[in-house]
Amino acid sequence: MPDVRIRRAGADDALIVAALHLQSGRDLGQVAEPGFLDRFADAWLAARPDHPTWIAESHGEHAGVLSARRLRPLPFPGRPEASWLYVGTVFVAPAHRKRGIGRSLIEGMLEWCRTTDVKWVRLNAETSQHAFYQALGFAVADTILEYDLREGA
Repeated sequence: MPDVRIRRAGADDALIVAALHLQSGRDLGQVAEPGFLDRFADAWLAARPDHPTWIAESHGEHAGVLSARRLRPLPFPGRPEASWLYVGTVFVAPAHRKRGIGRSLIEGMLEWCRTTDVKWVRLNAETSQHAFYQALGFAVADTILEYDLREGA
């Protein structure tokens, strides 16, 4: 895609990453409280080594973001040391959708994974999004169990 550039976010991008997450939240109907951008940027900077993030740029605009969490299990007998990635956010700004930016973000993240010790990638997706991710090589896994400790859940 010639008009799209995918790049890893660096420390200087903290407010851009925060703004893209704010846009993602608003897209989902959330309302951010005052100070959100600074609070998010500070938290992201502190956790950045284990939160790889990619930014999509198109025609001079920040068009999307992919944020993940890298998990590095402790050593275990007989198991090679490897980490895995949990993708928490894939967001493409409404004005940039249907142009392959989400695909480019995923492909950029997967390429980076191939250069590290990351051996698998996981994400949660709505059923309506399964075909998109399956076309990129993801498989539906139904072995994940979860216990929700939130009140009233």
